Amino acid sequence: MKTAVLIFIILAIYKLPLLAQHYFTLGIGFSGAVLKSDDLNRFKDTYNLVNSPSLAKYMRGIDGAVGLRWEVGYRYMGRLGIAVLAGLQNYISKDAATYQNGETRSLELDMNSLFVEWELGHTRNQFFINGVITLFLNRKLILESKYSDTTKKEPLSGVYSSDATISTDLGIAIGIIRRQIILSGKITYPIFTGGKSSVLRDKRLEKIADGIDIFPADYADYCFEKTYDGVASDIDGLKVLVTIAFAIPLK
Repeated sequence: MKTAVLIFIILAIYKLPLLAQHYFTLGIGFSGAVLKSDDLNRFKDTYNLVNSPSLAKYMRGIDGAVGLRWEVGYRYMGRLGIAVLAGLQNYISKDAATYQNGETRSLELDMNSLFVEWELGHTRNQFFINGVITLFLNRKLILESKYSDTTKKEPLSGVYSSDATISTDLGIAIGIIRRQIILSGKITYPIFTGGKSSVLRDKRLEKIADGIDIFPADYADYCFEKTYDGVASDIDGLKVLVTIAFAIPLK
């Protein structure tokens, strides 16, 4: 991340060339993320521990995620490259434990947000390398917990969601423009993620009345204690993104 910050500082004093091109862009991106959550890791470990005598396959943890991005924006391709992008971003991650009788407990985490992104960097011929700052807005997480045998009353089953938060990523982008098609790759890492004090919660009244509306960070405490900690909604991590965009020249 220090390299990306240095790029911003150096290129901020670069002079704009006399000849350059402005573009309106429409794009789609395919991305992967390495998610980090101490709470979800603790849930995985304690769930496997409590249920180990009955499990044929253990939970591996919700860490890797894949997603899509839809974006529109403005891009300036001159000696100094500038871009302002906005759109929608989502990520999905899944995990499951299988019992010896064939029944399963599955988890699916869905992360959705709006984003605004700024790029600043250097363009040479048809290639560019830019520093990137991304602001994720209205960031919401939904964790769905299911048990395969729906005839059993499973208190952990439900849809647990977060309040809307924001986060900020810093990174680097490398790309090329050919025949009004822009292909770029980005790597970003969160420098701030909101939601540390907000837990994933099932908002159904019966869950709240039973005191089990919060998704547990420790499955043993959930099973054997009257009170327990919840999974915080500051789940985030390293992101790798490949985007293809159609560039419309602006006069």
